[in-house]
Amino acid sequence: CNAQGLWAPPEGQETPRCIATFCQRPPDLPHAILDSVNKPKYAGNTELSYKCEEGFILNSSAKLKCMMGGEWTPSPYEVGCVPVRCSKPGGIERGYVSGTNYSFGAMVAYSCDKGFLIRGEKRRTCKANGEWGGVLPVCQPVSCPSPPSLNNGFIQVCRFIFNSKVTYACDDGYRLTGHPERVCQANRQWSNGDPPVCHILTCDPPPIILHGQYRGSVGSIFEVGHKVEYVCDEGYELTGDAVWTCLKYGKWDKSSHPRCSLVQCQEPPLDENHLVLRSLDSGIVELSCEDGYVLHGARTLRCTLAQEWNDTFPVCKQVFCGPPPEVAFGDPSSAPLSAPSYFGSMVSYSCMDGFTLRKEGSVTCQADGYWSSPVPDCIPVECPQPVEIANGIVDVQGLMYLSTALYSCKPGYSLVGNATVLCGESGLWIGGVPSCQPIECSVPKEIPNGKVAYTKLQFNHVVIFSCHRGYRLHGPETLKCLANGEWDQETPVCIQIYCAPPNPIDNGFVEGLDHKFGVTIFYSCFPGFQLVGQNHLTCEEFGWSSSVPVCVPSDCGLPPHIDFGEYSRLLDPNADFLHGTVIVYRCHKSYELTTSTALVCLEEGGWNGTAPMCVPAECEEPPSPDHGSVNVTDTSLGSLVKYSCEEGYELEGESVRQCVAGRKWSDVPPVCRPISCGDPGDIDNGSAEGDSFLYLEVLRYECSSGFVLKGGDTRTCKADGNWDAEKPWCEPISCGSPVVPSDVIVTGKEYTFNKHVELRCKSGLLLQGPSVSVCQADGTWSHGSPECRSAHCGRPESIPNGRILGSDFGYSREVWYECEEGYILSGGEPKRMCRGDGLWGEGPYGIYYPFLSLSPPLFLALSHILSPSFSSCLCPSLPPSPKYIFLSLSPSPLSL
Repeated sequence: CNAQGLWAPPEGQETPRCIATFCQRPPDLPHAILDSVNKPKYAGNTELSYKCEEGFILNSSAKLKCMMGGEWTPSPYEVGCVPVRCSKPGGIERGYVSGTNYSFGAMVAYSCDKGFLIRGEKRRTCKANGEWGGVLPVCQPVSCPSPPSLNNGFIQVCRFIFNSKVTYACDDGYRLTGHPERVCQANRQWSNGDPPVCHILTCDPPPIILHGQYRGSVGSIFEVGHKVEYVCDEGYELTGDAVWTCLKYGKWDKSSHPRCSLVQCQEPPLDENHLVLRSLDSGIVELSCEDGYVLHGARTLRCTLAQEWNDTFPVCKQVFCGPPPEVAFGDPSSAPLSAPSYFGSMVSYSCMDGFTLRKEGSVTCQADGYWSSPVPDCIPVECPQPVEIANGIVDVQGLMYLSTALYSCKPGYSLVGNATVLCGESGLWIGGVPSCQPIECSVPKEIPNGKVAYTKLQFNHVVIFSCHRGYRLHGPETLKCLANGEWDQETPVCIQIYCAPPNPIDNGFVEGLDHKFGVTIFYSCFPGFQLVGQNHLTCEEFGWSSSVPVCVPSDCGLPPHIDFGEYSRLLDPNADFLHGTVIVYRCHKSYELTTSTALVCLEEGGWNGTAPMCVPAECEEPPSPDHGSVNVTDTSLGSLVKYSCEEGYELEGESVRQCVAGRKWSDVPPVCRPISCGDPGDIDNGSAEGDSFLYLEVLRYECSSGFVLKGGDTRTCKADGNWDAEKPWCEPISCGSPVVPSDVIVTGKEYTFNKHVELRCKSGLLLQGPSVSVCQADGTWSHGSPECRSAHCGRPESIPNGRILGSDFGYSREVWYECEEGYILSGGEPKRMCRGDGLWGEGPYGIYYPFLSLSPPLFLALSHILSPSFSSCLCPSLPPSPKYIFLSLSPSPLSL
């Protein structure tokens, strides 16, 4: 309360204000999930954290803390989820990758260079783990078809892939027409269109000669290997090769034409006399000499009828030149002057010292007896301008032979090398190019308790001195190198630093007597006083590190304020808060302290700890049940929380719980049980796999062998307690109408599993294999390819004392039975027919008996014999020794 009767804060302090002790729910961030129970506000000091969706990572710390004042630190907007980034995708040989976005979900595409095909996945996607999906494709070269063969030639080829070459060549005697090379192109075609062809090689007709002809030609075509022979007319003789052969390259093996000449005078002696035959026409020759020779005698000779020349042959004499020409300031360097110079001789010249040749340095004796031109010329030698040197000067006295140039250096530099160079006889300076090097000073002395730094010790460079910590430089900081190689000043020294003696303080004392650089002294107060200012001072480069502190009576000041609570002092409530004062904190209703309730003012003027906090008396946040959640809006005393389950689950227990005394929640936590759809039962001719009928459980149906499932093969239990699809059923597999040849008859109309049809053949044919075909579990008939063949009965059984007539035993054919002599056929038909079922029809049966021949019967009084012949056989019922006979009489038998 100030003098004006108004409340005012202490000097240097602000008016107190109330700040929030809770924070609002942090905002939702893109691709980020708040890893905490969803509440509208959070108490102070609460820590939350964000986590990112799959494929995203945090770009900063994910943890937030609710600070006093209602602000989150760091700011939620500093937190961000950025896409996971994959490394640069790998390249492929003979190909390239397209796409510059390497973030999660991004896709790059691979392509191949021209002439190559990609093998493998063309695209790869950046996955959530920062790696590229799939594997790298490869680029393989395209291939061309095999090139066609070459008639009368061959192909040289190694591979048929992109950029491969094939080379065509012909056999001997053939010429290639077209391109000899073809390249496999990117379009899988060979270059240069159609392949080349090989044509047979021929030579041009041989040349025609006067007074002669060639023999051996057949028509106008001269193939490789063909030969012709030249012959001359009568009175002429052949000069040159008589036989010419056509080579495999289409050229004749001879190039010089033969000729037919009259048989006449002897050959002129050309070589031994250096003569040259200029012309030959109608027996007249024109002669000349080789270069360097002069003709003496007749130039033209004529061959007479007597086959002799009309004159003697001329003579060629060698040509000589006079003395070589003179050259000023030069002399001939070869061939003595007194020796004769014949045609072709060469004389070289050299110049005197200081002169050089300007033209060709030699002359040659020509065929006309004169020396060649131009004549050499000696001119004075001249050197180029001498080379300039860095940091130096050149004084040129002249550029002619024996002239000099003088080199010197600028101040601060010294000459290394010759100061004078001479123009030599070769036009180059003799003595070499010198250089100017900077003058260097001596290495500076090291100083005690200090150091020296420099880069170079040359002219105009400086060295820098510095002292170690606790020492001060006395003298110049830098020294400069002069042009004479000396330093411009004396070397400095380092002296130790000292501070002034420390001042004493009232109601306290100082510890430490030394006051040189780096020494620290400590100030302390007597009991009941506290130090205001630094408790220690250090001697630094420019004095003590801070001002001298003071000792004032110890006062802890107002105790720390707490929200939702207050403090009280145990003794005099109106006294100052001096050393030994004790205060006690307590909280308002529905709040409780977090730590110790009392603070003590210490000797040094501070409280012995931090103030406690009053926090709402609330229950701990209940955990969410499995497959469910709990809606928490408040956890203070009396607040309610509500439980709910995910889709497909139902709550078992109380859905609402309340925070009650003792910071506990009422009732037992409920649980979420999966909803049951019930047992749907099996299906006829099939079964269902799965023994759980709860939410999201899947039943799998399958049919027995021979049946096929109609409808979905799975059913899933839905959140509403019903199965997601109709119950499937099993139908028998159908084999379809049997496919049989036209001569097979099928009986039966049911073609499903386990049903059967009967098979039979048309009349006269027999079925090969079973007559019944069954529809099997795999949808095929057990006997799917019946076959009918023509009926054949085989050889019929024979009869005793008889034989069979006939050798064809096929369908509808007949055979006859015949008895041997002395036997007759008894019973049945004498013939049998082969039936359609491959069996013979009925034939003879019974017992076959021998025929008995009797003498004519005796005359009987009772009757007379009407028939002159009769037959008789033993009765089957009579004993083996015949005692009775039957007589066949007409009109009636007579029994004796």
